[in-house]
Amino acid sequence: MKVKDIYTRGAVHIPQTCNLQEAAEQMRRQHVGALVVTDGDAGLLGIVTDRDMVLRALAAGASPRDTLVGDVMTSGTLGVSEDAGLDDAMQAMSSHGVRRLAVTGADGRVLGMVALDDLIEAQGREIALLTSILGREQQRERSGSVQSPLHP
Repeated sequence: MKVKDIYTRGAVHIPQTCNLQEAAEQMRRQHVGALVVTDGDAGLLGIVTDRDMVLRALAAGASPRDTLVGDVMTSGTLGVSEDAGLDDAMQAMSSHGVRRLAVTGADGRVLGMVALDDLIEAQGREIALLTSILGREQQRERSGSVQSPLHP
């Protein structure tokens, strides 16, 4: 399975000059936990997550209305190609200690985000399928059924 099969398309962007209150409202409206931070001229600057906002600002007593997204964002973008395998995405997350990665196209543009939750859900579906196969095989063995021949 590839990243392109599971990622959330259409990353939500926010200017670095917005405050954390505006960022939180955008996250709530869009049902996301991370925003791609942009600057009109320089383009993509980084990512701000709900966790960044809480740990780097709110826990330190900063005001959400007086603190800018650019003050707490993670600069740069950790990304993974949409054509990468899920194991590549998991390795990148593990190596960098992050829960989300930007998903990039062949031209380097950010197409969306892949989150740890997406990976867990995909792996869970695969494990459920394997469990189903095993259960059917065990049932077939108990019933004495003979495996039907394979057809090309």
